Amino acid sequence: MEQNGWDMVWEEGSSSEWIVEYVVEHASQRSRHLSLLLAEDPDGVKEALIEEIREEYPDAGHLEITVVRLEPVEQLGDMEHSGDAVP
Repeated sequence: MEQNGWDMVWEEGSSSEWIVEYVVEHASQRSRHLSLLLAEDPDGVKEALIEEIREEYPDAGHLEITVVRLEPVEQLGDMEHSGDAVP
């Protein structure tokens, strides 16, 4: 296992899909985002997030980013489906 700068423990063979929830503050506006990012290692997760933010806010000079949740995606095959999805 390896400890990285995101306070996450990276285990060999960990999922390469990550759920990332983050808040962006820009020009007195606050936006909440939820993304699925693909990466091979912790640095890749950070790079994918930075790339996504740059695409979303191409002309922004200064952004405040707060990562609220960062967790690996578990296998979806184990999830139960019991009806319609509720937003």
